[in-house]
Amino acid sequence: MKILLIKPETVGIFSYTNLVDHEPLELEYLYTALKNHGHEACIYDRRHDLTPLKTRLTQFSPDVVCITGYITQEKLIKKLIHLIKNFNSNIIVIIGGSHVEINYSNFFDSQVDYIYHLCGLEYFLKLIDFIDHKSTVVTLKEICGICYREDGKWKENKKVFEDPNDLPEVDRTYFYKNRDRYRYLIFQPLALVKNSYSCKNSCTFCYCTNRNGGKYACREVESLVNEIMITDAPNIHITDDNFLTDKQYLKEFIKLIGEKKINKKYLIYGTADFIAQNEALMTELKDIGLSLVMVGLEATSDKELEAYNKRASLRHNEECVRILSSLDIICAGLFIVHQDMNKNEFKDLYKWIKARNIIPTISVFTPMQGSADYPKYKEKLLSLDPRKQDLFHCILKSEHMSVMRFNFEYYKLSIKLAWSRRNARLYACVNFSSLAFVFKVLLIKLRRAYIAALF
Repeated sequence: MKILLIKPETVGIFSYTNLVDHEPLELEYLYTALKNHGHEACIYDRRHDLTPLKTRLTQFSPDVVCITGYITQEKLIKKLIHLIKNFNSNIIVIIGGSHVEINYSNFFDSQVDYIYHLCGLEYFLKLIDFIDHKSTVVTLKEICGICYREDGKWKENKKVFEDPNDLPEVDRTYFYKNRDRYRYLIFQPLALVKNSYSCKNSCTFCYCTNRNGGKYACREVESLVNEIMITDAPNIHITDDNFLTDKQYLKEFIKLIGEKKINKKYLIYGTADFIAQNEALMTELKDIGLSLVMVGLEATSDKELEAYNKRASLRHNEECVRILSSLDIICAGLFIVHQDMNKNEFKDLYKWIKARNIIPTISVFTPMQGSADYPKYKEKLLSLDPRKQDLFHCILKSEHMSVMRFNFEYYKLSIKLAWSRRNARLYACVNFSSLAFVFKVLLIKLRRAYIAALF
């Protein structure tokens, strides 16, 4: 069969910058698995590929279209499904991805044929075989992790736990053809490496811990290191929601990287408590190339950290920042502003961050659908628009000020912190070409709007 793999265009503020842009690794895995299974697959990354959807469908003439995306792209995914079905109702449409995995019922009102709500590829390939009439599976009931219509009603098949060790060796042909696109600020080109499913932490604002049925699973360390070794990119982002979980695993990782003489820079996610308690191990990671840690510092008080179910304390945060600074590892600190904050607390947060060696990203507290916090706040949400679940919109009523004033304080804080860090080496890539990209994106959006009107 011919299968078109679609990654929708970015929605929200990050669509206007090319300073952070990741390879479509999820589509590359699908491409690899389908190719190995005897199918013809094509990656259509609409973030960069300006070919109109109608043209792409006409040129490739797919039997099946697979679409993946995040929560902010929910409406866009539904729109793409509608356009595909209007073009040719016989094309089978399958959707998947992190948002779909957790919140698949959101798409029951769409024209999609199948919803795939697992992390791995085993049952995806069984579904493809069933569609291609080459399967030993007799009924859809036998395929775990899918939703489908039967007699006009949606059926939800059970989830199963999966193991990332079962993933194939990914074919990065698409990445190598487009490698200059992918970066995290100065780290360019940047390749992604998938190492685990789910997360061992249970932060109340995040739904990642609920992925893979809530069961954390990690690749064998030798498999991870071998993939890094053969990936032709100087910068590697290990995409685990928290790579710093197991000291023995990390020691083996360090040992193998050294033995194989791999010389690359690494970007990871980690937690403040682990870093604070393992300075010697962080030193060893620095020695093999660890260059940046995205760490969820979140808040500057123990009360707030406890409310988020963080295992870290303010003391851990302080020690974490000190250790990373002393090792010259970039601390990309992630913080949350919540709707109980008053103006003085915004000022205090600015002073705390500015006084420390942190490159901050400030998010607005957002009860993400699928997280532990969501049921508690669902009836209080000011908007159910998934596009506003991007962590940059205030969708809860503020306790001490109007929503407009809260947004003003939030953006003022973000701009002041960005200005205070304008000379940081991580931002050395911000120049005139970055500003020109904003204008380019505006033109692209106008062009797409015009094409959509014609479609």
